Parts: sequence; structure tokens; C-alpha cells
Amino acid sequence: MYLRSLCLLSLFSISVAFGQFKYQVNGGYYDQAGNTDYKYYNAGLSITAYGDFALGGLQVKDSEFFLSVDKNFSTYAGQDYEDDQNILFLFDLWANGRFSPFIIAEKSFDTYRGIKDRSNFGVGAKYRLIGDVLSVSAAYLSESEEVIGKNRVYEYVDYGDSLGLYTLSDHPSIQPSNYSRFSIRPKLKLPLGENFYFQSEYFYKPAGDDVLTDFKNKFVIKTAEEWLNIEIKYNFKQDSRPAPKYFMKYYEGFSRTASFENPGSKVTVENRPVIDRTPEQSKNDGFGDYYVTNYKKDDTTLTLGISINF
Repeated sequence: MYLRSLCLLSLFSISVAFGQFKYQVNGGYYDQAGNTDYKYYNAGLSITAYGDFALGGLQVKDSEFFLSVDKNFSTYAGQDYEDDQNILFLFDLWANGRFSPFIIAEKSFDTYRGIKDRSNFGVGAKYRLIGDVLSVSAAYLSESEEVIGKNRVYEYVDYGDSLGLYTLSDHPSIQPSNYSRFSIRPKLKLPLGENFYFQSEYFYKPAGDDVLTDFKNKFVIKTAEEWLNIEIKYNFKQDSRPAPKYFMKYYEGFSRTASFENPGSKVTVENRPVIDRTPEQSKNDGFGDYYVTNYKKDDTTLTLGISINF
């Protein structure tokens, strides 16, 4: 196997103090070729301020300002694979006090999970139960979400010996779904001696039967060098109502996708249509290049890397 290049920058970060704010830039690149043609890129920027600082001409006391942008993109065999981005803004007033109100705004997309656009804006408050170790936050969120295929209406049918679209039309007047969520987030910060640090937070965001959860864990190992840390991160996300299934290919020369929830299928198990199949299974079932992708409820991410601070 010829390996054209294998270059992994696990994590690099540059922290620069500029006035009252601290800036951190991070990024990574992975390139592997031969039997596997895969490229991965990621980049991020965060701006933070703690304590007493000026914000828009207003002097605030004992507060926290946080703004971050994270972007990930990859290709597999020359085709787009992962493509996601997240922008987060947080302002926490009197952040180190027993009780602190905050505002939060978030905008993201994740094509691998079928999320074309998701925007959140909320107000809430944090209460410290045990000093800087354990706190609980609650917030009211106003959310707007658009999934892949949201602006298309379709009817997908089974002709007996083939699959096809009976009708497909644009309906740009269809608006993104809007929700009101109530978010609860316990957070644990636990120093383990002088060289170890553990942080865990769990986000629970219900909107009726549409429930989002996000379980974030980070374990930091401080090395003998002050500028070098080892970080282990584990993230577990759940979406009780993931994005609808989408049809990957209709016929030659037409490469766009549309989502659907109740397609027909000539393949059945216990008298129920089977519509989740790989391209290979699709061909074996007699569907040729027609195949379906189904978004799952759970996503897990495990990251092992280093952080370098200047």
C-alpha cells in the first residue's frame, strides 16, 4: 500500500493575551491516500475574557465573555464527507458568584447528521451548589432548525421492479421549524491533584417529544512542561427526532437529494418495508444505484490530543 502522506496535527493551540481578552487558535489536518483516500481539516477560534473588563463601553465586574467558532471538513474518495460548523456566544454576568444570569447564542450546521441550519438564542441563570466544583444552569431557548430536504416536497413510490420519484417540486415558502426549549445543565469541575483535571457537563433540552441531549467530558493531564497538556475528550449526543431519511440518487444526471419519511419498498420484513440499505444491498435487491441513508439518534466522539500554549 502506497501512503502518499500521513500528516496529523492532533491539536495545536496558540494563546495570545491582547488587552483584556485572550485569543486561542486551533486546527488540525489529516491526509491519507492509497487504498484509502481520506482528507480531514479542522480549525477553531475562541475569544475569552474573565473578571473585570469593558464590553461595548460598559464596565462589567466578575463576569465571563466567550465566543468560539469551530469548523470541520473532510473528503472521502474525492467526495464531501463531514462538513460541520458551530458558533457559540456566552456572556455570564457575575460568573463567580453564587447566582449569575447569562445570555447564550448558538448557530450550527452538520450535514453528516442532516442538520442544514440550527440557531439557538436563550437567557438563563447559573447557581453554584458547591463553590467552583458543582453548578446547575437553566435557560429558556428559542430555536430554529432546518434539515436537509426541508424545502422540498416529494412523493416516493415503488413501481414493483424499481424505485422512483412520482413527483418532486420546490416549495421555498416552507419555513424552518421553530421550537421553544427549556435547557438544564449540571456541570462538574474536579481537580485531581496538581496534574489532573476532569470536567463533565450534561445538557438536557426538551421541546415536547423532540429532545436533545449532549454529554461532554474532558480529562486534562498536565505534563512536566507548563506549555504542554494532554487532553482526552468524550462527547455523546442524542436527538430523539433525527433528521428524516434522504434518497441519495434518483437517476443518471440528477444528483440532488430530497428527504422523505414514508417511502415504499418492494423489500419487506414482517410485512413492513425495509428502506435502510447500503449501495451494495440496494443492487442485490434489484434497485441498482438507488439507495437510502437514515440518520441515527446517537452520535459519539472520542478525541485524544495535546494542547500547546504560548
